[in-house]
Amino acid sequence: MTTKTLWMRGLLGLLLALPVAAQAGEPVGANGGDKPAANASAPKKPRIALSEAGRASLAAAKEVAGKVRGLRGPERMQALEAAASAYDKVLAEHSAEPAVASVAAITAADLWRQQGSVALAEKDYLLAAQLDADRFAQRGLLGAADMQRRQQRRDEAMATYKKAAEVDPGSSRAQQARLWQARLLQQSERLDEAIVAFQAALESADPGNETVEACNFLALAWIEKGDHDAAAKAIEHAEQAVQAVGDDDPIVVERLKKALETMSAKKALQRARDKAANATKDAVGLDRARRDG
Repeated sequence: MTTKTLWMRGLLGLLLALPVAAQAGEPVGANGGDKPAANASAPKKPRIALSEAGRASLAAAKEVAGKVRGLRGPERMQALEAAASAYDKVLAEHSAEPAVASVAAITAADLWRQQGSVALAEKDYLLAAQLDADRFAQRGLLGAADMQRRQQRRDEAMATYKKAAEVDPGSSRAQQARLWQARLLQQSERLDEAIVAFQAALESADPGNETVEACNFLALAWIEKGDHDAAAKAIEHAEQAVQAVGDDDPIVVERLKKALETMSAKKALQRARDKAANATKDAVGLDRARRDG
């Protein structure tokens, strides 16, 4: 029996064991819980050669960006702004050459993100996704959704995360988009829907870190709902999934063990159980005091 088969059986057992919030409806970003197949057979378009002028402009902007290295504090922020502005200038000057403009847009977006100008970063992420969908659609949409979320525009972020996940459903970026959809539902106090979405994200996760991360978020959601047994099952599934991976690389094994050890849901579950036990003791003590009094 293969590792993948063992992992899938463990996942099926977890999903069957966990109670489902019937009133939550369809999971966000999932189709009946099935992981969409990535379009791996689709031929990639050949990369378009950049013009000499475009190459020169990008090289000049890269030189400005290189000045960010080693800086700290206000000086770093000023250098990031100058670098992002340099790439935005390339974007404007080469708008008729998408191959150049898209690289300038995605690079400017990352720089604006580091600098803290989330609105400008969002604009450039969306432009990059539009200018070169083959290369930057998912990365650009995911970045734009992150910026929308940081601006507290949750509904827009949810929609953009959904689009990002649909570009290449089997990628790690798609998994992050699915998790963020679920987390936004939880933050919006739509807990039952969030739990269903976390379960769908878990089903889409690859064995290893993605499974541990999805299980952690799922367990935290169950803790918030008050179902400690379901939370424990999610944590247990993460542990079983890591054991089933059986990777020969000691570095990978150590990283997975570290990921398990640092699952925030473990401490959260212990605190929740301790609180529930103390509440029970207090209730019993109060009842005894009333009867004795």
